[in-house]
Amino acid sequence: MPKVSVIVPVYNVEQYLERCLESLVNQTLEDIEIIIIDDSSPDNSHLIIEKYALKYPKKIRAFLKENGGIADTRNFGLTKITGEYFGFLDSDDYCELDMFEKMYNKAKSNDSDIVVSNFTWVWDNKTALGLESSYKPGKDMIINLFAVLWNKIYKTEFIKEVGINFPKGLRYEDASFLYKLPHHVKKIDFIDESFVHYIQRDGSITHTHNSKVKDMIYVFTGILNYYKEQGIYSTYQSELEYLFIKFFLGNSYLRTIKIKNKKDRIKTLKLSWDILNNNFPNWRNNLYLKEIRSSKHTFFKLINKRTYFMFAKILKFKK
Repeated sequence: MPKVSVIVPVYNVEQYLERCLESLVNQTLEDIEIIIIDDSSPDNSHLIIEKYALKYPKKIRAFLKENGGIADTRNFGLTKITGEYFGFLDSDDYCELDMFEKMYNKAKSNDSDIVVSNFTWVWDNKTALGLESSYKPGKDMIINLFAVLWNKIYKTEFIKEVGINFPKGLRYEDASFLYKLPHHVKKIDFIDESFVHYIQRDGSITHTHNSKVKDMIYVFTGILNYYKEQGIYSTYQSELEYLFIKFFLGNSYLRTIKIKNKKDRIKTLKLSWDILNNNFPNWRNNLYLKEIRSSKHTFFKLINKRTYFMFAKILKFKK
């Protein structure tokens, strides 16, 4: 059994793929399994995958699947894991060569379910450190989690027992996966080092703002339903309410105002406003919104139905 499996979804990344794979095949952790999944990419990524699979047959397991999107590709990867722990690396990013050795050693030292590290934002002309400060399992994790998959490793047995996967056909699949975990996590550890270089490029899914931004609404509805189905909604109601405030007045809001099609932009804004207010009509009284002082929270408190759409016009104009 490998110590760590790394799932690498591939689609239209021939420009970046070799750098990504070089950072994996040269890991200081020898006992590593690299699961590369070509989601029927139309570019020359398959040639690069073939080259590396031939050169590193003991480390790389390569798969070609019918195109199904990123969530479907991640689910496919979950079915192929044989490692004790596993992680993800997006194929346009790359990582430090000692990442998985240090992450694995930390996980083994405490029998952790999840180990989390920092990362580095990378633009064409600058970089910035991305910090994911430590938090405890449960409520604290919901409040402070940074919803990206690839700066973490997960105990394979733990994830299989929980039995969650990614919502096929939807963006923001990482949020769907991660926000369902906090109730189940028993042990989580942190490494105060930056390992992943998170490349910011205009053509990536993250930076494409269109009708798919609405996927955030469907994903978060799924998260809410999960807590209700598990019978734990009342335990985490304040935390879930704060999560919805943070995303639908913050992250999702800022993405929505960038949608070029006006009708779709307005429709998405309305859906976002409704999902927050229909599920949490008293959100202005949220415990965390009141107790945590920040300029972001001050902005949230200024928002009502009228200012929600007014600010959208102002912020879009400034863009």
